[in-house]
Amino acid sequence: MKFTTQTTDQRKLEINWPAIEAYVSRWRPGTQLEIEIKRIESKDSDPLRKYYFSTVLTTLCDTLGYDPEEHDMVHRQLKCVFFNVKPDPRGIYREKDIPSVFSKKSKQGISVKMKFIEWVCRKTAEHGGYVPAPNERPNNG
Repeated sequence: MKFTTQTTDQRKLEINWPAIEAYVSRWRPGTQLEIEIKRIESKDSDPLRKYYFSTVLTTLCDTLGYDPEEHDMVHRQLKCVFFNVKPDPRGIYREKDIPSVFSKKSKQGISVKMKFIEWVCRKTAEHGGYVPAPNERPNNG
């Protein structure tokens, strides 16, 4: 069972105990359970999205010689490699198996998005490209 909750002003958890007890009632008394509490990460990444598509992906594609209309294909393949997506038995990568990284439906936290961007930057560097940092200004002379 997975559920979200929040803390009260007294730093206590607001928990719907009747729902949890109904769910737990399916097991025998004495069954051991593991409960994990973790803070929900923000998924707002518009600046990350802009930086990735305008700078990171463009630099990688330019370094490797891809045309602008091929950028989406490269991005899709990068996601398959980064998230270790396996093709179906016929060798086809299905959209439902490829995680979304920057769209509004993405379930990835900002830390995963940052790791993905850093990984793509490393891949660009391995092929002789240089990706400027988000706050770095281009050197024009």
